[in-house]
Amino acid sequence: MKRSTRMVNALAFAAASCFAAFTDTARAQDEKQVGWFFTAEVTGVWTAGNSDSNTLGLAASLRRVWESSEFKFDGGAVRTESGTITRTAVGSVDDFRVEKQTTRKKTAESYYLRGRYDYELSERFFAFAGAHWLRNTFAGIDSRMLFAAGAGNIWADRDRIRFRTDYSFTYTFQEDVVENPFIKTNFPGLRASYSLWWKLSSSTELESTFITDLNLDKTEDVRFDFTNALPIAISDRLALKPSLQLLWRNEPSLAEIDLEDEGGVPTGDTVRVPLEKLDSFFTLALVVKL
Repeated sequence: MKRSTRMVNALAFAAASCFAAFTDTARAQDEKQVGWFFTAEVTGVWTAGNSDSNTLGLAASLRRVWESSEFKFDGGAVRTESGTITRTAVGSVDDFRVEKQTTRKKTAESYYLRGRYDYELSERFFAFAGAHWLRNTFAGIDSRMLFAAGAGNIWADRDRIRFRTDYSFTYTFQEDVVENPFIKTNFPGLRASYSLWWKLSSSTELESTFITDLNLDKTEDVRFDFTNALPIAISDRLALKPSLQLLWRNEPSLAEIDLEDEGGVPTGDTVRVPLEKLDSFFTLALVVKL
């Protein structure tokens, strides 16, 4: 618990130190853009021939901005299918034909929905509440619903840069693909995060978010979500967006696998083993702004 508290304090201190310079200039000079904002993203990769696979990703974000508050709702999905090609020669050595069979299998799948409402209590302080639903069966999560409420600081909110940090209490309802008897499925928690948007040039932006969650029922259960993106404008409405997301959990979900003896013969039993702690997602999306 002390280690996690130090991590949260360090995050807040680093945020204040790195971006305090931006708050020294007059924020009042920049007029806040209010109204509705919508963006949609599509990502696709298809291969055929000697290999067979396809990946489709969709995401959308809807924002409503008022003078002193903001509501945001977004969601997305990524799904990958791969085909294993098996070739068989039928006939004789001198006279044969090749038969090809493709067996398709889903190899990645992730869905999320989240909503959040922020209300500015002062020029540099706000309160918020939100909810986040996630499904990532390949990471062992059949369903995770998280509710959060807290407050945060506005370090910069101008035409070229926006930076915020926030801190909240959370409560999580989780259903794993394979039950973990050592971790409760419903638990309270603490969360700290930052959100950065920086206009690097007339056509390039930097988007960065970092979220860390602590399970108060089992403090060894810590996870973070670190995402960085670099949207590059093609026109006023279109942009290419490369992004990298890192998802890490110190106590990952479990997988149930078949048990074999030393000779490779199935025993008929299964065992539970932890999955990998880190998942990474790199995408190159086409973004449409409305």
